[in-house]
Amino acid sequence: MKKPIPNQNESPFGFHEFFFSTTNKRGVIRFGNDVFARVSVYPKEQMIGAPHSIIRHPDMPRSVFKIFWDTLKSDKAIGAYVKNLAGNGSYYWVFAFAFPIEDGYLSIRFKPSSVIFQEVQKIYEELRVFEQGNDDLDASENLLLEKIKQQGFKDYEEFMVKATLAELNSRALQVNKSQSQEKLGQDSGQFRQIAETTNSTLSRLNDIFEKVSGFQKSNDVLVTTIDNLDKEFLNLKFISVNMTIAAAKFGNVAASLGVVSKEFSSLSGEIEKNLSGLTGFVQNLAKVIQQCSFRASALNSQMLMVDFFVKESILKMQKVDTAFAEMAENQKDFSHLFKDYSMNLKKEVSELSTYLAEIETGMRDVSKFITGLEVIKQIGAVESARVSEVKQAFQHYLEQMDRFIQLLRSATTSILHETESLKANSQVIVLNVGAVSGSVDVIFDLASKINSTAKAPS
Repeated sequence: MKKPIPNQNESPFGFHEFFFSTTNKRGVIRFGNDVFARVSVYPKEQMIGAPHSIIRHPDMPRSVFKIFWDTLKSDKAIGAYVKNLAGNGSYYWVFAFAFPIEDGYLSIRFKPSSVIFQEVQKIYEELRVFEQGNDDLDASENLLLEKIKQQGFKDYEEFMVKATLAELNSRALQVNKSQSQEKLGQDSGQFRQIAETTNSTLSRLNDIFEKVSGFQKSNDVLVTTIDNLDKEFLNLKFISVNMTIAAAKFGNVAASLGVVSKEFSSLSGEIEKNLSGLTGFVQNLAKVIQQCSFRASALNSQMLMVDFFVKESILKMQKVDTAFAEMAENQKDFSHLFKDYSMNLKKEVSELSTYLAEIETGMRDVSKFITGLEVIKQIGAVESARVSEVKQAFQHYLEQMDRFIQLLRSATTSILHETESLKANSQVIVLNVGAVSGSVDVIFDLASKINSTAKAPS
């Protein structure tokens, strides 16, 4: 199939629209819904059996597709911004969610609009220019990852998760603002049942989505708090060393302060040991939260796609004989995917409790040192006050010690508050996931009943 010559026209579609396609393992298109056919400007009969690369736009950096396909081939889902080429040479941007399925891949797409999308377009242009003079895909991939880090993301996975959250939130705002949103379906009979089921499911998924988004905020608080403690602790270790040196300088006059310094050094070692353990648990928690965020985003997108596709199919059933068969053909993939992601989200959220318990225990252990630090600080203040010259020399160290004590007290309160919030939200998520895991099958079954009723003799 000859590829069209790109032009500067955009192939339009709405924020309320979703489209998807399925391919085999080699990327050959097996199915695409009506919106996909319309936006890509290819007749379905021409699209089916063609390689998915027919819609690849030359403006797309090859390194993005390298990451995209490397991830899929490792049996992992991926989200990415993609500029596609329509059959008439026009272009269209999508945020694409691609999932490995039993014998191929399923990709869900919708219109991007977040601030991240604006930055990504600039990055892609830089990559495209780089690739024009360089065939080294690894070098281009490294440049892409470097650009992503410059935007504040640790790696592509973190970028992907936060971009997905941003795009779904942005899309919801755009749809709410839009006055031209099409309303697929009807308001009576079994159409109402589908609407009620999808709305109930989406309500629970939105609740999950919001709470998992809250996970990210709580995790940011935990990471920032622990990082601040680690940084301040480095200063604390210097205080211990400097106090020992200062005490030796004053000889017998400050002999008692040498003992204080020794006690302070010993306590600092215990604090360091506990903080090191906390850092590890917080890092593990961050990984699980990132997985949960992506999983929740994926479920949200899958449900929105099923809702759109089923209603799209119902409207076609009276006009197109193959509409029901096409819908039924895709039920298995959506059903399996949704159940799999529901089950794994439930499992991952449950895993959070292990890390949360360890963080709480560790933080309570660290907080026990506050009293010890307070005592050492008070003894140091009393002993240094005996000689004005000694007091002047030690005043700075005591102030630094006090600042760390206050930080430790504040950090304890903050971390325990966030872990309690995470535990409460985890319980709600597990309940909601259990309630929605079979929703895709319910919606497809309701659509099947509509088809049967429509075909029944009057």
